[in-house]
Amino acid sequence: MVDTFEKIFNKLARTYDPNRLFNEFLDYCIDINLMSLKDRGLNFQGREKYYFELFQEWIKLTNEELNNPKSNVSVHQGNGWYDYLGIFYESTIQCKYNAGSRGQFFTPSNVCELMAQLTIKDDVDYSNKLLSDCCCGSGRFLLAGHKYLPNSIMIGGDLDETACKMTVLNMYIHGVTGSVLHKNTLSGEFFGGWRINKYLKYGFPIPHI
Repeated sequence: MVDTFEKIFNKLARTYDPNRLFNEFLDYCIDINLMSLKDRGLNFQGREKYYFELFQEWIKLTNEELNNPKSNVSVHQGNGWYDYLGIFYESTIQCKYNAGSRGQFFTPSNVCELMAQLTIKDDVDYSNKLLSDCCCGSGRFLLAGHKYLPNSIMIGGDLDETACKMTVLNMYIHGVTGSVLHKNTLSGEFFGGWRINKYLKYGFPIPHI
């Protein structure tokens, strides 16, 4: 069954390049949640209405998955986090449209959960500590780490800008505090970055970038 998010996106993709649309959608979501007065000068070519609809559907889908007791990702039975953007990117942008530049295959959520459990030790105080993933993809390891260490600061990095943007939004919607760096980890080249939910722990109640 095709969800409403995919229906809206497929309708737009009849006319425009799917990979560009997805990146514009990510930019739009980041832009409307920036705590900055600086105009980034982005031009969405009049597609803002559709991107806002996609934004609403993304939040709705994530909320439904997290609060459905029958879901594998339910906070009652499973992960307590849900990476719809990564799932959509792999299944639709890469597979259906053969788009995307680097052929990423993101780590399955159950493997991320296992790695988080193996890495995080019960006898260590991780409060306000940094947890880093230098090849973060859509941010699944960071989401899994945040589940067990909600007071830690998560740092993600990736060479692919699209992956970075997905991580930014996944951290945003899950209330994760930290930063995402668009960089080449091997060479040390840095291209840009985002801070996410910086003021949540100081009582500011709204997720922000």
